[in-house]
Amino acid sequence: MTLNSPSLLLERNEAQFSGKVLFANPEDSYPRNLGREAEVFAWCQSHTTYEQLVRVGMPEETLHFGEQWEADKASDFDHVIIYQPKAKELLDYLLAVTLPLLKQGGAVWLVGDNKSGVKSSMKRLVAPLEEVGKVDSAKHCFLFSGRKLGEAKPFIFEDWITTWQQEVAGQRFTLCSIPGVFGHGKLDKGTALLLEQLSQHRFMSGVDKARLLDFGCGDGVISMWLHKRTGANISALDDSALALKATELTFAANNASDALTVIASNGLANAKGRYNYVITNPPFHTGISTDYSIAERFFIEVKKHLTLNGELFVVANDFLRYPPLMDAALGKHQTLLKGSGFAVYHARQVKN
Repeated sequence: MTLNSPSLLLERNEAQFSGKVLFANPEDSYPRNLGREAEVFAWCQSHTTYEQLVRVGMPEETLHFGEQWEADKASDFDHVIIYQPKAKELLDYLLAVTLPLLKQGGAVWLVGDNKSGVKSSMKRLVAPLEEVGKVDSAKHCFLFSGRKLGEAKPFIFEDWITTWQQEVAGQRFTLCSIPGVFGHGKLDKGTALLLEQLSQHRFMSGVDKARLLDFGCGDGVISMWLHKRTGANISALDDSALALKATELTFAANNASDALTVIASNGLANAKGRYNYVITNPPFHTGISTDYSIAERFFIEVKKHLTLNGELFVVANDFLRYPPLMDAALGKHQTLLKGSGFAVYHARQVKN
């Protein structure tokens, strides 16, 4: 299976990764490859990567999908390898989780594409580690390392939870977030615009018994708003273990845990059955480049998960060419709002 550029850089340095190795935030199947040379474990925040590693034959007892590593699986690692995450504060979180699991004298390795900001992130290794420096670079990727020569601060998950009161579109509730979650610690503007449009929508009669899906749930703001507005139970789906945990924390903070079902899924693969409403600020509209194939796959799949007359609400950057994709899948769409750099779209599942 093809490796990305950071993994190829790790591969050419893999003679240094002997002993027991923990990957934090892996991006492809390289941990399985290294497993032929070392005792390898992988802590995945992405369910897509977790499933990929299972498919290529990495033993499930060496894998974990979750917001933190389960120390009873393994600890006392000789090496921790971290792929540079998009959010800089997530790197701090990954270091905080993994350093107590690292042996004295063990090494932390940070790898990433230059566009990910890995060069500037090297300084985040300096405070907790010694002998920090560049090890190698190739194809616009960099590999840095540092060594643990002192005691690591014990990891306390609660210290990393950000909690605040949020008022949006006529509803007020508590939100919880953790580093690496989309919109961490604040309300995203696109989400606010989407919820304002939903507050004006006439939901079906008996909506409290309807099936609602929040696709790409993030910190749970859309899910929590929908539950407060409709009284319905909510299914919240995300690829990120951190997002799913944040959504669970949000519902718990509002005494609404019984109204929530979380779904870990790459796209809609693990969504079961059909929904009366699918609402999304989709996770595939930002980044260095736009991959329309991901959006196209979502719109095709969502048609299979909407009831007859089921409704889809989408907010996205207004320059993205989503309308023709929606029309191809669902027949037609309506633009509810366009402005401030965003567009809110609505489509309905009609009988063929």
